[in-house]
Amino acid sequence: MADLARWLSILFDSSILAVPIFLGVAWAATDAFLPALGWAALALLFADGVPLAYLSLGRRFGWVSGFDMPRRRERVPFIAVNLIGNGLGYLLLRALGGPTAVAALLLVYVGMGATMLTISSFWKISLHAGGVGGFAAALTFLFGPAWALSFLAVPLVGWARVHRRRHTWAQVAVGGLVGALVTTAVLAVALR
Repeated sequence: MADLARWLSILFDSSILAVPIFLGVAWAATDAFLPALGWAALALLFADGVPLAYLSLGRRFGWVSGFDMPRRRERVPFIAVNLIGNGLGYLLLRALGGPTAVAALLLVYVGMGATMLTISSFWKISLHAGGVGGFAAALTFLFGPAWALSFLAVPLVGWARVHRRRHTWAQVAVGGLVGALVTTAVLAVALR
């Protein structure tokens, strides 16, 4: 069970899930694979590149103890750096005339970053569950109610995080709920 929990934590990490989701949203917005690939790659540079660079450097120089950031105090600077990176990515996509839905996903990252930064300053919320809940909400919002089935991934990743003793059930439940609510609110405003 420990291996299953570890693999679920890896597969349901936002940096992994972002790749097919950004590509799918870009493809739906452009109806052409190569432009979609370009816009998705640019967005992922900010959505995935910034956090992975921060974690890699943090591990190397000792300000991050692990990729899961087991210490709550490690999360605040990580989220702050991502908040700035995603904000810059959003502005760049808008300035370059990128697909509105792809830019809106980066704006969701900004909203999630601000919310998770606030909560993480006093409580350890599950970023994994927040990411999965947010992506499920985005898929449902952008592609229709059939995608609501993707919310079934929230308790799955929740079990993995609790089993690995990274979070409590309260932390994963609130993470999933916050992710879904913030994502829905930001997309409703950004895409109206």
